Amino acid sequence: MAIRQAGYHPQFFLVTIPLVTYDAIITLIPRIKIKTIYDPIRYNKPYGNIIDNVKLDIELDEIEIKALLAYLNSTFNWAWLEQKGRRTGGGILALEVNIAEKMPILNVKKIDRKQIEDLAQLFEKLEFSARSIIGDSSNESVSEEEKGVGKLEMFRMLRLIFREIDSKIAEILKINVNVDELWNSAWEMMRRRVEGAGRKVRPGAEIEIEIKEEKESEKRKGRKRRKRSSEGKVTPLTKWFKQGDNKDHKKSS
Repeated sequence: MAIRQAGYHPQFFLVTIPLVTYDAIITLIPRIKIKTIYDPIRYNKPYGNIIDNVKLDIELDEIEIKALLAYLNSTFNWAWLEQKGRRTGGGILALEVNIAEKMPILNVKKIDRKQIEDLAQLFEKLEFSARSIIGDSSNESVSEEEKGVGKLEMFRMLRLIFREIDSKIAEILKINVNVDELWNSAWEMMRRRVEGAGRKVRPGAEIEIEIKEEKESEKRKGRKRRKRSSEGKVTPLTKWFKQGDNKDHKKSS
């Protein structure tokens, strides 16, 4: 699942139990089997075959799924979403279905197993650290101070783990990229998106426009300059007629 309208950084996470969510969550339902967690064929039986194009020849395990989640939470995917995602009026980055289905993704079946395990461990590290930083915000009896920091500061504090994930993905894909510059670029796009939504525009607000009046003498000089510049540069339309066509045109006239 993922937060459908993320304010700062996209968040993808693994759900292994059946549950009902609300509109702020987008659910990615696999068309393939995930060992010990999920089978699309068994899921289809009670729900009228709502999952189409089930791929019976592909099966992933939990480690491979977590490796995919590490990529989806990486700065590579974040930068892509900042460019392709829909921005709402409040500066929120909306993850719509038509955007989610176009996200580039890793083919974990073509990547060395050790590298997949490393990515999966980094996702677990990211998830554990995020939960530790943000605190138990679901407990209403806990004060704001005890709940932990806000989301934006949380992402700042997770920067080093994101950097580990980005570096591992760059290594796997053999991409020569400066992961710090990649982060800075995505962070700047996010900052502009959020700050741009903060500018208040009130209907009927007075706007002062400075208008410089042009003197009459300068207007006349401008007209003379335009007139002189056009002299000798007018091409008669008859130039484009063939000689025979021109004669025929004169006779018909």
